[in-house]
Amino acid sequence: MRIHQISMTGFGPFRQTQTVDLDTFAAHGIFLITGRTGAGKSSILDAVVYALYDSAPRYATGGGKQVRSTHCTPDEPTRVELVFSAAGRTYRVVRTPEYARPKVRGTGMTREKATAELSVRQGDQWVGIAAQPRTVGEELHEILPLRCDQFLQVVLLAQGDFQRFLVASSEDRQKLLRTLFRSERFSDYDVELQRRAGALRQSLREAESGTAATISALAQHAGRDVPEEVDEAWIAQVLETHDADVELARGDLDQATKEVEAAAELLQQATELAERQRRFARATEAMTLVVQQAPAIAADRVRRDLAVAAQSVEVAHRARVVAAARAEEAAAGLAAALAGFEEVVDGPPPTDLVQHRDRLTSDLAVLTARLADEQELERLRALAGTLSEQLDDLGRRADDLAAQALHHDAVLEREVDVSAEQAGSALERLRDALALARKRAAAERELAAAQVEELQRGKARTAASTVLDSLNERRLAEYAGTLAQALVTGEPCAVCGSAEHPAPAVLADGHVTEEALDEARQAFDRADHAARRAGEQAAALRATVQGWAEVRPLDELTAAVREAEDALARAQQAEQERVDSRAAKERIAAALADLGVQRAAVQQRAATTEQQADALAATVARVRGDSGSVVERIAVVTGHLEATSRLVEARAADEGARERLRECGETLAATLDQNGFADEGEFAQARLDAAAIADLSRRIEKHEALRVASQTALAAPELQDLPAEPVDIQGPQAVHAQARETCEAATIRYGSVETSAVTAHRLATTIRSAWATHAQARAEFAVLDRLARSVHGESPNTRRMRLESYVLAAELEQIVVAANLRLHAMSSGRYALERSDVTATRGSNSGLEVRVRDEYTGVTRSPESLSGGEKFLASLALALGLAEVVTNRAGGITLDTLFIDEGFGSLDAETLEVAMQTLDGLRQNGRTIGLISHVETMKERLPAQLTVERTADGWSRVEARA
Repeated sequence: MRIHQISMTGFGPFRQTQTVDLDTFAAHGIFLITGRTGAGKSSILDAVVYALYDSAPRYATGGGKQVRSTHCTPDEPTRVELVFSAAGRTYRVVRTPEYARPKVRGTGMTREKATAELSVRQGDQWVGIAAQPRTVGEELHEILPLRCDQFLQVVLLAQGDFQRFLVASSEDRQKLLRTLFRSERFSDYDVELQRRAGALRQSLREAESGTAATISALAQHAGRDVPEEVDEAWIAQVLETHDADVELARGDLDQATKEVEAAAELLQQATELAERQRRFARATEAMTLVVQQAPAIAADRVRRDLAVAAQSVEVAHRARVVAAARAEEAAAGLAAALAGFEEVVDGPPPTDLVQHRDRLTSDLAVLTARLADEQELERLRALAGTLSEQLDDLGRRADDLAAQALHHDAVLEREVDVSAEQAGSALERLRDALALARKRAAAERELAAAQVEELQRGKARTAASTVLDSLNERRLAEYAGTLAQALVTGEPCAVCGSAEHPAPAVLADGHVTEEALDEARQAFDRADHAARRAGEQAAALRATVQGWAEVRPLDELTAAVREAEDALARAQQAEQERVDSRAAKERIAAALADLGVQRAAVQQRAATTEQQADALAATVARVRGDSGSVVERIAVVTGHLEATSRLVEARAADEGARERLRECGETLAATLDQNGFADEGEFAQARLDAAAIADLSRRIEKHEALRVASQTALAAPELQDLPAEPVDIQGPQAVHAQARETCEAATIRYGSVETSAVTAHRLATTIRSAWATHAQARAEFAVLDRLARSVHGESPNTRRMRLESYVLAAELEQIVVAANLRLHAMSSGRYALERSDVTATRGSNSGLEVRVRDEYTGVTRSPESLSGGEKFLASLALALGLAEVVTNRAGGITLDTLFIDEGFGSLDAETLEVAMQTLDGLRQNGRTIGLISHVETMKERLPAQLTVERTADGWSRVEARA
C-alpha cells in the first residue's frame, strides 16, 4: 500500500486547500516533515487516517466530526482527498464531515451531512465504486484489511510509543498486543471456562446436599437413624421392612372383603322376601277397591254413551239456530233498505226494481263521459288567464331591457383619464425605485454595524500592539541575561570574544521567552488582520451607500407606490366596465328579439284557447240540466242508483234466509230420530261438554286398569306360597354393617402401609439416581476444572501462562524474530531480543516478558539497562518487527509509505549515524519514509523536506521541497 497524494481543505489547521504529493519524494526515499510546534505536522497524518477510516483519534472523536478547521468561515467547505495504490490498482477516497453552513435560501444555518466517495483509476478516468460512508468503509476494508489502531501502529512509528513497548510490563504489553491481534476471544473463553467450572462446582455441592436431605427423609420415614455409611444394603433393608408390612395388610384386607360379601348376600335374600310380601299386600288392597267401585262405574258408562250420542245431533241443532238468527237479520235489512229508498227518491219503489237500476246505470255512464269535458273547460279558462299574465310580463321585461340599454350607452360614452397600460408602467418604475431605496436602507444599517465592528477591532489591535511592544522592551532589557545563558566555560563570548566570564548577567525568573513573543506577535497579527478586514468591509459599505445617494426617500416612494397602485386599479376597473357594457348591449338586443317572438306565440295561443272554451261550454250546459254542474248531476244519479241497488240486494237476502231456515229444521228432526231422542228436550238433558265426557272416560279407564293390574299381580309366580308372618331383616343388616366396618378399617390400614412403602421406594429411587448422577457430574467437573485451571494459568499449568498470553506469546515470538533481523545489523551483531518464559509470581501472566541478550558476554538482561542510544535502536527494531508481523497478519500487505516520529534529538552523532543507516535501509523496494523532526542536522542531511508553517492569520500551509 503506497500513499501518493493527500489534499486537505478546511481540515484541522489548514483553512485553504493544501496538497502533499508524496510521489515527488519517491526518488529520495526519505523526506523530512518539519515545522514549529503546533503548526500541523501530525495533522497531515490525521488527514490520511480520516480519509481511510472516517476517524481522527487526536481530535477525540471516532466519527471525524471535529476535524473541521476552526479558521473556516461558515460558507467555506471541509474536504479531504487521498490517492493511494494497493494490489496494483490506484484508488481515490474523498470525505467531508458533517458541519453547519448557511442556508441557500433564507436566513439561518443548516446541517451539511457527512459524505464519502471511493473511486478506482481506469485509464485516465476515475470510476466510482461506492458513494456512501458505510459502503465506502466496507470497500476500503476489503482493499486494506487493517483496523484503524493497527494502521496507526504500523504506518506511524513514534519513538516514545515503541520505546514504551520495549520496556513495558507484561500486563501493559498484553494490552497493546490484544488491541492489535484481537485476542479478547481467548480471554473471554478463559472467563467462560471459569464461570462454567464454578457453576458446575456449585451445582454438584447443591446436588450432594439435596441427596443428603433425601437420605435423612428416608430414615425419618422409616423410623430409623441415619447410619455413618449409607449404602445399597441399608436401603434394601428399609424397603424389605415396608414390603413385609404391605403383604400383611393385604392379607387382612382380603379376609375382611370375603366376610362383607357373605353378609351382603344374606341381607339381599331377606330384603327380596320382604319386598314380595309387600307387593302381595298392595295387590290384595287394590282388588278390594275395584269390587267396591264397580256399580258407580257402570252408571258413569251409561251417562257417557248418551252424551256421545248428543254430540252427533249438536251440528244439526247449531245449524238450525244460526239459520233462524240470519232470517231475522235479513228481514230487518229489507225494512231498512225500503226506508232508505223512499227517503232518497221521495216516493215508493217501482214495480220492476231491476229495470229501474239498469236505466240509472246507463245515465251515470253518459254523465261520467261528459265530466272530462267540464274539467277541460275549466283548464282552458285557467290557461287563458295565464296567457294574459304572460303577455303582461313580456311587456314589462321589454321595457326593463330598453332602460338597461340606455345605461350601457352612457357608460360607453364616458371619457377615461389614463389607460391601464400607462398606469402599470408608472407603477413598475416606482416599485424599482422603492427596491433601491430599501437596499440603501439595509446598507445603511449594515454600515452602522460595520463601523462599530471597525472601532472594536481597532481597539483590539491597539491593545495587542501595546502588549507586543511591552514584551519587546522587556526582552531588550533582559538580553544580557539571555546571552549569558549561552556562555560555555573556556569558549569565547559571542559579544566580546573573551574566553573568561567572570560576572555573567543573571536571567531573572519570569523573563520573556521566545514562545511568549511568538504568541504576542501572532495575537497582534490576528488583531491587525481582523482590523483591516473590518475597515475594508466598512469602506465597501460606505461606497455602496454613497452610490445610492440620488435615490428618493423611502417614505416618499412608499406613498407614491400606494397612489400608483390605486390609479392602476381605477383604470383597470374603468376598462373592464366598458368591456362589460358592450357585451351587455349585445345580450340585450338578442333578448329583445327573443321577447318579440315569444309575445307573438302567446297571443296566437290565447285566441285558440278562447275558441275551444266556447265550444265546450255549450256541450256541458246541455248535459247537466237543472244541476249547477255535471259533478252535481252525477251525485244525484249516483244516490238513486245506490238506494235502488241496496233494495234489490235486501229482497234477495230475505228470500234466501227464509228458505235456509226451513231446510235446517227438517235436518234437525231427522237427526234426533236417528240418535234415539224423542224430541229436543231429551237431547238437551243428555248434552255434556267435552271436558265432562273426557272426565267420565278417564274414571272408567282408570278403574279397568286397576282391575287388570290387581289380577295380574296376584297371579304372579313369585307371590305364591309366601309365609304369613313378615320376614326379619334387622339381624342380617347388623351383621353386614359390622363386616363392612371391619373391611373399611382393613382398607385404611392397607392404604397407609402401601403409601408408606411407595414413599420409601420413591425416596430410594431418588437416592440411587442421584448417586449415579453425582458420579457422572464429578467426572465431568474433574475434566472441566482441570481445563479451566490450565487455561487460567494455574496448576497443572506449570508455566503459569494463560491461554490469551500463550497466543500473544506466539505473536510476540514472531515480532522478536522480525526485530532481531534489524537489531543484529544496527548493533553490529551484539544484541538480540528474547521472549522470556520465566514463570511469573503473585498472579502475573507469564510468557510476555522481553529480554535483551548481549552476544559479547552471553548475559541476558532487562531492556532498562541499555543506554539511551542502545535502547533507541532496540525499540526501533522492535517497532519495525511489530509493523511487519501486523501487516503479515492482515494478508501480507506491503506498506510502501512509512512515517517515523523519531525523537532523534537525544542521540549522539555515532548513534544518529547508525539510525540513519537503518532508516536508509528501509527504502529498499521503493519505500518512501517521512521523518517528523526538529533536529537541525536532519535538515542538513535530508534535502527533501515538507515544511508546515503558520500564517499571520493563524492557519497553516504546506510547502514541499524535493
